[in-house]
Amino acid sequence: MENMMENNKRSGNETPQIERREPQIAVLMSICPGLGQIYAGHLARGVMLYVTLIIVSWLAAIVFMYTENRFAGILLLCVPFAGVLLIALDAFRCAKEQRLDYRLAWFNRPWAYAGIFMLLLVTANPLMDYFVGKNVVRAFYVTSDSMEPAILVKDILVINKLAFPEKGDIALIEFGKKPKATAQLTNIMEGQVISRIIAGPGDTLEIRGKDVFVNGEKLVEPYAYYSNEVSTINMGEEMAKFGPRQIPADHYFALGDNRNFGVDSRILGFIGKNRVGGKVTKVFWSWNLAHDSIQWDRTAKSLK
Repeated sequence: MENMMENNKRSGNETPQIERREPQIAVLMSICPGLGQIYAGHLARGVMLYVTLIIVSWLAAIVFMYTENRFAGILLLCVPFAGVLLIALDAFRCAKEQRLDYRLAWFNRPWAYAGIFMLLLVTANPLMDYFVGKNVVRAFYVTSDSMEPAILVKDILVINKLAFPEKGDIALIEFGKKPKATAQLTNIMEGQVISRIIAGPGDTLEIRGKDVFVNGEKLVEPYAYYSNEVSTINMGEEMAKFGPRQIPADHYFALGDNRNFGVDSRILGFIGKNRVGGKVTKVFWSWNLAHDSIQWDRTAKSLK
């Protein structure tokens, strides 16, 4: 028998090593969802659960986008975390029920675990992000206070790519390089901003100080805010006058709620329809800068 095993080793047919699968290790490996199942000897199951978690998480994000009830929205936010927990529990069961004389498969190697997870990471995630994130729903991390007080710095917003914003709605604006000389702003680089759609094609718009007129009628703007903060992107008095000008076809005029701060149509000009990247519907998550903590009162909050 020993001679046979020696011959197998020499010929490259070494008998697979027998090693018990430890449930605790399977749970720890489930930090990367699906790897616990793969460790326990269930390759297909692990891959399937990982892909399912990605799909279900995106579906929850889509439903969250349309959910009016805040409590229901918070529950939907918990779906990915609940999925990870259930996958970890399943990995524990798979390892516990595995035969004690389990023979290691080819994928029961550290390099295989890492390779399989990286393959899933660069295929399933980007594909879902491309098809769903680009065309249905996406998240946007706020780094500017140009929309205070409705939207705060470090808010994570939900962008509905299926809905085109109407007048008064908050929108994602995508713009290219647009130089514009101002007192404190010499160049706008390529990027994205969040602004409120104020007027649309054919409307005549005029700004006189803090008053905005559309087609000769003064807008009632309870959301408008005029901060005293001084910054390198401060509108100041030079932006207190605009128009009257008629908005061309397929173009829009957008303003930040914080009228003294930010980048909007006063700098970017009229926004082409193709530059409107979707309607901002909710705060997905928010972080309190002053207290360095989560702002639970803003989580799943609808925006208008």
